[in-house]
Amino acid sequence: MIFIWGSYAFGQSDCKVTLPSISGTYIGDCKKGLAHGKGVAQGQDHYDGQFVKGIPEGKGTYTWEGGSFYEGQWKNGMRDGKGKMVTGDTTITGYWKENRYLGKELISSYVINSVLGVSRSTFKKTISTLDGVKLRIMQGGMDNITIEDFTLAYDSGDEYRNGPIFGIQNVQFPLRVYVRYRTWNQFHTAQYDVFFDFTVNEPGSWDVVITN
Repeated sequence: MIFIWGSYAFGQSDCKVTLPSISGTYIGDCKKGLAHGKGVAQGQDHYDGQFVKGIPEGKGTYTWEGGSFYEGQWKNGMRDGKGKMVTGDTTITGYWKENRYLGKELISSYVINSVLGVSRSTFKKTISTLDGVKLRIMQGGMDNITIEDFTLAYDSGDEYRNGPIFGIQNVQFPLRVYVRYRTWNQFHTAQYDVFFDFTVNEPGSWDVVITN
């Protein structure tokens, strides 16, 4: 029997769960033929919680065939956010990102430790197979070419230069970076010192832009 409420159906046999390990039977909210909302899915494993477009997303409890279970936040079918993992007599609580356990406390992807003479900074994680940090220094929307006495210090990796880009490769995270230099202002009427100290905690390829 199918019960219709708005655009959702409950107990609909053709409502699909697209995560293979729980795609056997499904009872719950459905939208456009996919599990969407609150529901229960049973396959090799079992999931009771929220779905978005056929996969777990939101809050839910996932129980593996062997009895271990995770209760907490999900995103795109993966443990993502705050949760609790129970395996036998062992319980782990904390935060996950794309099924990877991050720790008991949520740590920021990056932290600015101290700054002097910087009007703005941006951090962007890019798609690359090489982990590291690329640093660019801007002024007035262009590369700052008035830099003097530039120094770059870091606690792991190898430094390189590619045009206006200062890079650090072969790094280990967390990576702490110290940038120091002297620059003219935009009107070229006075010089001032710049100091930028930051730590990148999350592994990956990072583009960092400092604007004076």
